[in-house]
Amino acid sequence: MEPVPFPVFEAAVQVAGQALYWRNSLRQIMRNAGVSENGYEKYSEASKYQIFRNVWDDLDRAGSPGRKVQYKLVAALADLEKADSKVPDLEAGNASIRNLRLLAKRENILVSPQDLAREQRRQAAALRAEEQYAKRAQLAQLSEIFNSLHSEPDTQKRGYAFEKFLAALFRWAELDYHGSYKTETDQVDGAVVIDAFTYLVEARWRKSPAADAELGGFAHKVERRIDATRGLFISMAGFREEAIGLYRRAKENRLILVDGADLAIILEGRLDFTDALRAKVNAASVQGEPYVSVASL
Repeated sequence: MEPVPFPVFEAAVQVAGQALYWRNSLRQIMRNAGVSENGYEKYSEASKYQIFRNVWDDLDRAGSPGRKVQYKLVAALADLEKADSKVPDLEAGNASIRNLRLLAKRENILVSPQDLAREQRRQAAALRAEEQYAKRAQLAQLSEIFNSLHSEPDTQKRGYAFEKFLAALFRWAELDYHGSYKTETDQVDGAVVIDAFTYLVEARWRKSPAADAELGGFAHKVERRIDATRGLFISMAGFREEAIGLYRRAKENRLILVDGADLAIILEGRLDFTDALRAKVNAASVQGEPYVSVASL
């Protein structure tokens, strides 16, 4: 942070001496800006002009932290609406405020509320654009990893890599994800929290579509948990139609089904991952449909 230009400092001294009547007003401004109680009190018997100069010198010796306080002092004095009505020369007091405000703006120490709001909007937009670019780049990397898994000949190695890929995808979507774990009764590939519901995750990368027996085994894991638990079954090869039909007609279904085609569309950036899962949950809740293709969304 650059030092406050000398003309701005001198203008601030004049405001302290001419626009403020009570020493306590200067004391309060200094305290609000970050000057310690002792930093003010040791000069409290001096004139307001000299109090300001002495405190300023102390802030100079404090280095960068002191400089930040100096900027705050200038801004606070320039922000005064008008001089105190009891000052000996009201016109001179008001003129000192206008002069400080003019110099501070010229040196970009003080900006108008409109300019500040405009700059904050510009910075926020730039930050959003940067974040969106980073998210797209991360999604592109995930897509490359996903595509590379198709050429992995070792099915066991590919299965482990698929679980790691899904964990990275959940993190990219900023979802609370817990990796694979074992209990005394079963093993779970992972768990993710979506809209206050915990979803157990089952990840399969096999040549044939998942059949009723596989879905049933996973559904049993889910049913052993409390009612707020659901299941997210991810099968790269999809699901046998008769298996989907069974859960479509089931009295109670707590499974959401995702296939490789769904993942491919999400990785292309055509639909947000979390939005896709919510749409599938909505279809299961409203229509009783355990599987809805992301392509149809």
